[in-house]
Amino acid sequence: MVPGLATRDIRRTVVGAIFVQGAAALIGRRLLDPSMEDEPATFLLAYVALPSLATIIWVWFAAVWSERDGWARLGFAWIDRRWLVRAVALGLLSVPATMLITALGRPLFGSSTDPAMPLSLVQAWGQPVYMLTMLLGVVVLAPLMEEMVFRGLLYGWLRQRRGLWQAVTLVALGHALMHFNLGALPGLFALFLLLAWIYEYSQNLWVPSIIHAIHNFFALMLP
Repeated sequence: MVPGLATRDIRRTVVGAIFVQGAAALIGRRLLDPSMEDEPATFLLAYVALPSLATIIWVWFAAVWSERDGWARLGFAWIDRRWLVRAVALGLLSVPATMLITALGRPLFGSSTDPAMPLSLVQAWGQPVYMLTMLLGVVVLAPLMEEMVFRGLLYGWLRQRRGLWQAVTLVALGHALMHFNLGALPGLFALFLLLAWIYEYSQNLWVPSIIHAIHNFFALMLP
């Protein structure tokens, strides 16, 4: 069974993470005044990187620092070479797999709407500051934050109280719905099922975090 924090108020931590993320985006908007068209790097900094970082800090403050061996109890442990290789391989395979599942679900769920990005991939290569901001926010901070909240907190908490597949399914469905993209729901649901299952099997939150980061990276690189 995966690790789980002994904190008594997972609900406060998770709900607080949602509010912290929203508040950080509002503060970023007020302080940085980002524009998707005119300031694409600032836009990603305000709406992706800073909210994700603020949420990571909140989770540490609300649930990790007061726990004995808090990071380990959340699921972060040293990752050995075998699991690192598996995580990279699964991250690479996850992109075509989710695309296929999304395509198969299109007759029922409709077309997927791509997340709004300020610049196309071709334009991004010509703006290194934007590219670095995108990689920091979408590939590093956002996946790490989501894994901490959905696998580390929610799944870890549910797994102590429910059976494996009930916990896996509930967290994967909730995570997929939070993306507010009906067309992408089948592929996202399958991806998050994989992340929870591999976390259960590896007992290490770094493994789904790496898979998630690689998935986001190559999804961004697709034209």
